[in-house]
Formats: sequence, C-alpha cells, structure tokens
Amino acid sequence: MALAACIVDETNAESVLKNVRISANDADTRLVLDLSKQTKYKIFTLNRPNRVVIDLYKASKISKLESIRKGHGLINKVRIAKNNPTKLRVVVETKDLALYQAMTIPASSEQDFRLIVDLRSMYEGSKKIAMSSINQSKMIIAIDPGHGGKDPGTTGKNIIEKHLVLKISKRLVNLINAEKSMSAFLTRDGDYFPCPRNKKSCSQKTSLNERLDKAKKAGAVLFISIHADSFRDPKVRGATVYALSDNAKVPKDGEWLAMHHVKSYSRAAIKLNRGTNELSAFDQSLVVADAVIEELKKVTRMRKLSVRQAAFVVLKSNEMASILIETSYLSNPADEKFLINPINQQKIAEAILKGIKRYTAESKKGVVRIN
Repeated sequence: MALAACIVDETNAESVLKNVRISANDADTRLVLDLSKQTKYKIFTLNRPNRVVIDLYKASKISKLESIRKGHGLINKVRIAKNNPTKLRVVVETKDLALYQAMTIPASSEQDFRLIVDLRSMYEGSKKIAMSSINQSKMIIAIDPGHGGKDPGTTGKNIIEKHLVLKISKRLVNLINAEKSMSAFLTRDGDYFPCPRNKKSCSQKTSLNERLDKAKKAGAVLFISIHADSFRDPKVRGATVYALSDNAKVPKDGEWLAMHHVKSYSRAAIKLNRGTNELSAFDQSLVVADAVIEELKKVTRMRKLSVRQAAFVVLKSNEMASILIETSYLSNPADEKFLINPINQQKIAEAILKGIKRYTAESKKGVVRIN
C-alpha cells in the first residue's frame, strides 16, 4: 500500500545504477544512489515491514552491484531488483518509522548523477524515555516554570503566574531528586526570562527554545512545563495536561515527509525486537500525560480528564518526551485559593511525581516483544 509518494521526471535517458552508499550518525542516515545519467524516479513508503521504495525508470544496475546490501543507521538492508524490463526498484527496509526527504545532484564531468534520500529518526524522544524506563537507568527530567522576568504570565488577585509556577516547580524538583532512579533541574531557578548566552532580553520564542536547548544539553529525556491558566469566564476552572503526538511534531514547512504510522499500533506501544534489543516506541509524551492525569485527578479538580494536544513550542521537540501542565485557573477565585496554598502546591508536585513513576512502572510491564 503506497502511503506517501513524490515523483520527479529528470529526463527519459537510459541510466545505470553504479553504486549504493550509506552513511549514518546517531539520528540521521543518508542513502546515495550513484547513477550514470539523470533518471526519472518515484519514491513511496510501505509498512510491515517499514520500507522506502525507490523506482528508477528506464534504468538497470551494473552486474557487480549486489542485489542485497546490508545497511546501518536507520537502514536494515537495501534490495535491488528489476521490477519490470524498464524499471529498477530499490527497496530500503528501515529499522523504524522515520522522516525522509529526497534530493538530486546533477551529473558533472567528474561525478555521476546522484539521488540522495535522507532518513531521520522520528521517535527519538519517545525511544529515550521508554529505554530509560525499561533499563532502569537514571531518568533526567527538565522542569520548566513558565514565564519569568519581564513575562509575568497570567495574574490572579493574589498571585502572579510566574511566581506560582516557580514555587510548584521547585517542590517538584526536590521530590524528584529524592528518588534514586531520577534527577531533575529547573530551566529557570529565579524570577528571570531565560535567554541564550544570558542575554537580558529576547523574544518569547527564543526563550522557549533556550529552555529546550538547556534541557537537551543536560540529557533530559522528559520535559515538564508548569503553568497556570486564565480565561475571560471566571467560572471556568480545573487543571489540564497537554502533549503532542510524534506524528504532529513533523515540521509542516520543510521537505521532510513522514512514513505512515500504522493504525494498529497503540499510542502506548513499546516494542522490543528479539535478537537486536532495538526499541521501537511511539507517542510516549501522550502516555506520560495520561499517567500524570490519573494522579492529578486524585488531588485537584481537572478541566479535562484526557490529554489535550496543542502545538506549543515546548511540546514540539522530537529529542525528548514533553508535557505541559496548566495547574488550574488563576481567573477562577476557588482555583486561585487552592493554588496559593503551599499544602496544595506540594500535593500537585507529589501527584506529578507519582504520574512519572506510574508511567515507568507501566512501561516495564507493557513491553511487547516482536520478531
């Protein structure tokens, strides 16, 4: 079943596939097809197993080029075969669902025409947190108190959001750091607006990216942003937890395409391939958010009992799982009264920690072995 495709007609000239090259680093893999001349081609993806298929029209391969090539990086293997008398098919089996893009480099007097397919890990953050849970390695967590400094956030009658969320965040960090299997740090530990290179001022988007960069550099596998909400109707109240599915993190303004997410996969799926011990995990941000909701609802009123998805900047990172918690509404008098009570701030922090621990426990139980 074709799931995504792009067709480029470079020319109708006969062409010969002379070589297949693969290079890889931690998250990216590049496949290069060296062809004698410009070639019409089509790219699409298939599942079960996951494959990127490249059809080369009016093309053949040199006889010494192996029909099956071992891959590395995100590629398991590459198979080359004549699909029909005038079409050569290159099948790239991938280790996981991935992002992909294609580009061509015209032939020159020194080099052949090259078709390049880049693959990028789509579920890096989900894999990291799942692996941390399953392997019981120390889980590093970034706690992000929203706003700060020049950005006060929303304002209640008795407290400002930037101060409230810092209080809750500090409590949460202390609780996490008391756990043997976890460690946590704050993206801001005072009333300031985080900016790159400690600049005094920057845009909101720059500040949000700086918080994410700080978390990535520290090796965080989970990013938790703490906020308090506000609404024009003071009757609206309750906490909400946000996350973003892995598919929704695919950049819409770039050239990258997403290999199809198989519908039968549960969003909580964590699969371990026998023999290779390679982990395949999908949408772990949503699973963490579910677990946190289950614990938060025991200590506070919830506006929504299911995860909400929103394209907040801090939820878009592919490099770590991330959730955003609106602890309640400062625009609601009862919610504000609840939130300014230090006892309730501690209860919220404890519930978030219990949610994280609930996630890790369920991850260990829920590993599905395949192959």
